Amino acid sequence: MTLSDRIKVAKRTYVIGNGGSYANSFHIVNDLLSCGVRAYCLDPATLTAFSNDHGYEEAFARWIHIVGEPMDLLIALSGSGKSKNILNAVATAKSMGMDVWEEYGIPQGLNMQEAEEKQLKIGHEFLKCA
Repeated sequence: MTLSDRIKVAKRTYVIGNGGSYANSFHIVNDLLSCGVRAYCLDPATLTAFSNDHGYEEAFARWIHIVGEPMDLLIALSGSGKSKNILNAVATAKSMGMDVWEEYGIPQGLNMQEAEEKQLKIGHEFLKCA
């Protein structure tokens, strides 16, 4: 099943990432919202609050545990594919019966610039639905 297919059948779509991938997650959510998809990112205030209270490695996992449900989709962005906070959120989402799309760059042989450019194509490709 393609990512576009997964987005279309998901009840809600959540997008997470760090650094440039975090910025890309907001861009992707904007693109998805433009197509009428219920898409969400963890806002900076809540991210820092969860990080302060539970540690940065658990911040996204904590959020997903609270808001996620089966039939939701998590899109996890990571240039390296090694970020513990992303991996923890992926594990949490899978344990809850959510669908997960992992977009990792370096494990696929991409450098960081190529990885982040590939991430932005997610939202742009989906805009074809409009």
